Amino acid sequence: MKKVVLTLITVVLATGSIFAQVDKALVEVQKKSILDAVKKTDESVKKSPTKPKLWYDRAIAYLDLASFPDSTVSTLDLDAPFKALDYIAEAVKLDTKEGKKGSIAKDAEKLLDGREKVYGALMNVGVVKYQGKDYLSSFRYMSKASAIAPNDTMSAMYTGVVAQLCQKDAEARKSYEHYMSIGGKDMAIIYGLAQIYKAAKEEETALAMLDKGIAIYSSNKDLRNEKFNMLISFGRIDQAILQLKGSLEKDPKDVMNLFNLGLLYENKVNGLKEEVNKIAETTVKVENAKRKVVSQKDKAEVYVDELKRVKAKLKTAQPKQKPVFQAQINKLEASIKADSDELKLLMDEQAEAEKLVGDAAANKVKMDEFNAKISALREELPGFYKRALEIDANYYDALYQLGALSYNDAAEIKRKVNSMDMETYKKEGKAVEEQIAVKYKEALPYFERALVVKKDEDLKEILRQVYRELKMEKTVD
Repeated sequence: MKKVVLTLITVVLATGSIFAQVDKALVEVQKKSILDAVKKTDESVKKSPTKPKLWYDRAIAYLDLASFPDSTVSTLDLDAPFKALDYIAEAVKLDTKEGKKGSIAKDAEKLLDGREKVYGALMNVGVVKYQGKDYLSSFRYMSKASAIAPNDTMSAMYTGVVAQLCQKDAEARKSYEHYMSIGGKDMAIIYGLAQIYKAAKEEETALAMLDKGIAIYSSNKDLRNEKFNMLISFGRIDQAILQLKGSLEKDPKDVMNLFNLGLLYENKVNGLKEEVNKIAETTVKVENAKRKVVSQKDKAEVYVDELKRVKAKLKTAQPKQKPVFQAQINKLEASIKADSDELKLLMDEQAEAEKLVGDAAANKVKMDEFNAKISALREELPGFYKRALEIDANYYDALYQLGALSYNDAAEIKRKVNSMDMETYKKEGKAVEEQIAVKYKEALPYFERALVVKKDEDLKEILRQVYRELKMEKTVD
């Protein structure tokens, strides 16, 4: 949008510059002449309201007023361009007999053609209002100019700009679409219209608009980058990867594209890991639910066995002892009922968990597929960062990401160790902890090289942690 705004400001400044170069005395004469003409034509029409030539002259006077380069004059009557339209209509009506238009009617209608006087007057006041940041008023004039000159790209473009500035999004969209339909090619408008579509969640239309811009400006990287960013925001990672790979075929030494490809692969890996974790979490919920059911059943069985024992005693008990045993029976039966109710709830929870997890065998197949994809992506992923470093050995972001890959692997393995019970840790803990050390050692040289390139405080803290984990007596300045 910046480009459009600057263009409009340029029009304003150019107008002011031309005005400044005109002899001031001559300007004063012109002012007086225009104001006199407005007054004279007003009076003439009042005296002879049926003469078309007087209405025509009156329209010209008001258009000259609105078109004057000095805003203190052109804004004396803010409705001047619209009044002129009414006067033109009256001149045409009075000079049309039995459907046939006279010379005055034809001349009046010519004022409406393309960029003639009406258009110029509307645009002039519209620009003045824009300059004063009165965008709503500016829209009123610009949109009318565009309606009068429907094939004019300039007024269509500016109407869209001011509409957007005064938050008339629907009107901005309509104006920008009209601008494009009549051959407009301004890159900022293409970008702005794509953003409007994006905000409206019209993904295909937004991407198509950027493609149109890319076709016009094939060497422009900004539009390609915006399409890339838009694909990411839409979650279309595979399409974004294809776009970057296509760009790399044209320019294999573009380190930014190599770096972004690495990030996209990481994004895919993380997405697949989330899917694996979702399946694993639902499986864990089922196992936990099963354990709770088994535990509750064991608890209930204890009370059932005790109830049988007490009932047996009740049969052989002395009359004086029977009330005591009966009280015990009542208490046990109440506990058994409570346990039975609790068991039913736990079994319902188990059933719900099993419903969510679905088919265990199918889930295993899915997890195996996801893990295979993760392995394949992880194998290819570091190569993009390394290729970037072959082109630019001091590319900080690539150095950092290579270190972060191994560092994050170490953190993930560490979480597994922390979740181990004591028995598992005794059997597997030491071997797994050795894997953690291997990952930290892989990360270390990349982080150290990155710190040489840029003294980043967060990176310093990460390096200190790596040194601690590896039990290295090194300091970070």
